[in-house]
Formats: sequence, structure tokens, C-alpha cells
Amino acid sequence: MAAPLAPQPVHFDQGLARGRRIALLVGPEGWDDPALPDLRYADDDARALAAALADPARGAFDQIWTLTTGPDTSLAGVRAAMAQVATNAVSSADTVVVYFSAHGSLARVAGGKLAPYVVLSDTRVHELARTGLAQSEVLDWLESLPSRRRLVIFATCHSGQGKSVLSDEVAALAMGTKGSAVVPLRAVSEATVVIGASGMAETAQESDQLGHDVYTWYLLEALSAGDADGDGAVTATEAHEFARAGAYQFTVGRQRAWARADVLGEDPIVLSGRRARDGAATVASYGPRLDGHTLRIDGQDKGSFPGQFAVDPGQHRVEVLDPATGRPVLRGTADLSRGDRVDVERIVGRDNIRVAGGAGALSAGPASGVVGTVEIDLPRALPGEWELVATGGSTLRWPEPTLHGSLVAEHAFFPGQVQLRGGLGLQAWLIQGRDLLAPSLVPLTTLSLTALPPGPFWARLGASGGWLWYADRGEIHHGYTLQGSLLVGLRR
Repeated sequence: MAAPLAPQPVHFDQGLARGRRIALLVGPEGWDDPALPDLRYADDDARALAAALADPARGAFDQIWTLTTGPDTSLAGVRAAMAQVATNAVSSADTVVVYFSAHGSLARVAGGKLAPYVVLSDTRVHELARTGLAQSEVLDWLESLPSRRRLVIFATCHSGQGKSVLSDEVAALAMGTKGSAVVPLRAVSEATVVIGASGMAETAQESDQLGHDVYTWYLLEALSAGDADGDGAVTATEAHEFARAGAYQFTVGRQRAWARADVLGEDPIVLSGRRARDGAATVASYGPRLDGHTLRIDGQDKGSFPGQFAVDPGQHRVEVLDPATGRPVLRGTADLSRGDRVDVERIVGRDNIRVAGGAGALSAGPASGVVGTVEIDLPRALPGEWELVATGGSTLRWPEPTLHGSLVAEHAFFPGQVQLRGGLGLQAWLIQGRDLLAPSLVPLTTLSLTALPPGPFWARLGASGGWLWYADRGEIHHGYTLQGSLLVGLRR
């Protein structure tokens, strides 16, 4: 096992305490199991990345474990190195980078599901679950560290070709699995970034022309040329975007790297350089829900998620387009400044369930009264750009206390932080009076001005109306009802 590098002088990035910078890089030079073909560049990948991260002009990492030979790259050797990293990464400001250039494979786990594994030098393919290193074990270990800046890169694949090997049974199961062999998002916290070099059915390729794993070669290039926002530092997400685009182009679209992250604000995982100035604003999404969706800024397509995209400072109209229909499914506006890094779902805000309470006035023919109302907005309950809005309330006197509730399908005509919204639905009444208890169902129309500013609070100034019918002593009564209300509430 390589000895830790001597600690480098401590620096401070603008706005981010530096902490210690620690890396564990694994690239076996060979495998014991004869069923596993040799990889030409796995060990070279790990050594080249170690050199780049150790370079004072680029990574300036304090400690690096580079495992490429003999028992160091066995399951026991890698676990021992993980334990050493844990004894050194003791602060929330520490950065921990873990990298594997190796074969990947899949194994059945509890419930019959397939789980991704890293194939180490002593792994036996037909005893994978016992002798291989589960990606979930790596992620659980990372989550146990005090550090809040964690990156893991799996330069492996699970297609049965290239940097992977599958048993016949698992290969047959994997044929029906779509997407990337993505770890569960429970393991991805605010500052954990998980990267895979290729999708589930794709091959992570090595190249004689490049002399490396393709993704790794572009990752190394990114440490010098990947500062997309111009702030002087190359972050984990910037390096991934550079490498993802390079690998996709080099392989003519046959290798699509993926990432999962939930980074609030600027990416805290700096791989190279240091922040010297505010960078360009960026809009990002690395969650699985928007995979394949297109980001459109002010009517111009910027690219597809997962990923991050530079945006000029100022106010912008933001849309997310469905990959199948090309229609906007999320809309919003954002006022961005230099250095802002915003998750697109926090801009559009459509997926936040909203709860509010308020009061208003009701009139229906000769009767009128004060109304108390509770409202719940459920944006994911209907397809497309529609939301389901449920309300309930009671009049304090009309002429007696009267209960009502409604379900409305609502649409925003002008999306943004202030929205004009309209809807259609049904409202149920239980009208009370002297010697009267009359249920009624009313077709309802709504119109509102809704404020959705950044933060948890929101408000609605609305009007609703419908044609009310009810029976009283055998006589049918009807008339138009009109209700105005002001509601204030929370969204989460």
C-alpha cells in the first residue's frame, strides 16, 4: 500500500473552509479468477489520477492511497484502506474522493434484485456476493464519515462486455434492466456525488489511442480544463460534465456516464485549483426523476439532464421538457447572480406540496357570510401541467354554519413566482337552515393570483364560483355562488 503523501499547506477556498483532502484510488493490475480478462489500463488509471490529485498546481491533496498491486487490491486490502481513510477523515470540512477502475458485475441480493459490485483482484465471479465489493458497502461507509464532501467514481460497467463480466443467469436478467446501475438515493446526501462511467447496458471502454479508460482520460483532462464557470476551481460536477461529454463524443454515443447528487448551493467538492472569484450561474439536476428531460432557458434548449448548465446572470424563464412529447412539464422563473448554483426543481417549485389556511367572504343570492378555508395543493396527483387542489371549510353564518369542500384541477397560465391560475372542479355543500339539511354538488370554476416566492411560504388571493342547486321542502332552489378568499401557507 502506498504511504500517505506528506500533508500540503492548508488553503482556504472562497466561501468554503478547505479541510483535509484525502483520496483512495483502486486499479488492480490483474485478477486471480481466470474467468476475468485482464484490463490494460486499470492500474495506469489509478496512478495517473493519483499524480493529478497530488500535483500542488491542481489537486493538492494531502493524503492519497493508490492500490494497484498484490494483496492491496484484494477485498481485505481495500477494506483495510477504507478503515485507514476513516481514521484520517475526521472533519466535516474534509474532502474524500474514492475511485475504482476495475471490472464491474451484478449479483442477486435479497428479494431477487440485481446489485452492482466492484470486482477486485481476488473476487470470484461465481461467488460474487461473498468475494466482491458491493457498491452499497462503499456508499454506506462514505455516509459514516464525518466529511460532508464525498465523491465516489465507479469506472466500471455491468453490460457483460468491456470492463465487466456476468454469469449467464445474471446476463439474462440484466437484459431486461433499463438505465444505469444506480445506487439507491438513500445513500446520496447533500454533499455526496456518485458517478458511474457508463449506463447499465453500456460498456465502459478502454482505448489504446488514449492509453486509459475513456471516461478516466477525460476526467484527467478536466482537472486542467474543466473549470466551466470560470471561478478558478474544478469541482466534482464540473469534472464529471467535462468527462461525460468527452466520453460520449469519443464513443459516438455508446457510453453515457451518469451521476447522482443533491448539492445545495455551490458544489463543495473541489478537485483541482481553488476558487478565486465568483463563477457563472449554473442550473443543475442530478436526481433520477428528470433523467432525459431537456432544460430550456428563455426559449433556448441547453441540454438534457442529468447535468449542469451555465447561465448568464439575470432573470430567466426556465422550462423542463418531457423527453417523449417535447412539452414543458415544469416551469418557473429565476433571478440568478454570478456564483449561483441552483437545482432546477428548486426553481420551478412545482413539486412542492402546499398547505394553507385563510378566510374570505361568500355570497349566494340573498345570503352571505364569512368563510374559513383550508387548502392542500397536490402537484403530482395529475399528469402534465395540472395540479389537484383540495379545499374544505365552513361559513360562520349563511344563515347557519354550512360545510363545503371541493376538488379542482388547476393550471398556471403564467408560471413564475407570481402566477395567474385557473381551474375547474366540483364543490360539495351541506347546507343547513331552520328545518333544512340539504346536500348539494356544484360545478366550480376558480381564478387566483398565487405568490410562490423562494422559501417555504406561499399565498393565494382567489375567487371561485358555481351554480348551486338544493332542495328545500320539495322545492328546488338554485343560484350563483361567489367566494373570495385570502390564504397563506407553507410548502414542502
